[in-house]
Amino acid sequence: MPIEGVAVDDIDAQVARLATVDPGGLPDSELALLVIDMRRLVDATEASWIRLLAEFDRRGLWQLDGARSAAAWLRRECRLVHPATTAALLVAGVLRFLPVTAEAFRSGSISFEHVRAIAPAAEGGRVDLVRNADPIFARAALWMNPRQMGNVVRTWIRLTDSGRPDPPERRGGRGP
Repeated sequence: MPIEGVAVDDIDAQVARLATVDPGGLPDSELALLVIDMRRLVDATEASWIRLLAEFDRRGLWQLDGARSAAAWLRRECRLVHPATTAALLVAGVLRFLPVTAEAFRSGSISFEHVRAIAPAAEGGRVDLVRNADPIFARAALWMNPRQMGNVVRTWIRLTDSGRPDPPERRGGRGP
């Protein structure tokens, strides 16, 4: 099936060729570089899958064959566990508000776990604020691990939320 000029069969063939590489026969420096390169490719491939998932969910295609939700469809069709489906759908849903982070993810510069750590910043009525923070988060994710990134985002959320009035849902639905 062609995707933007690339056939999935071609990608399958490339992956099959990579599977034939004997890591034991590689020199140390080549093996180390291949480990890094493969991780980047895995991250970039996952970013492509997340982009497809976002559009799939936006169109509600999971409803066509009777699934109760996108998460239920993913559990059945992709054999994923519930936490993985909810994380994937969360990331797919917030990346549209995080264009710099999305680009870093697409290039394989940051991982799904980095984006998952950043995602809560786009929730809770902070969409406008997170757009300003997005370039900072994306740049920080280049040199932080996902756990560190999560700490940064939680701190940002605390600081951001402390300067805003409580949203109506936290005030029992009452206005200001």
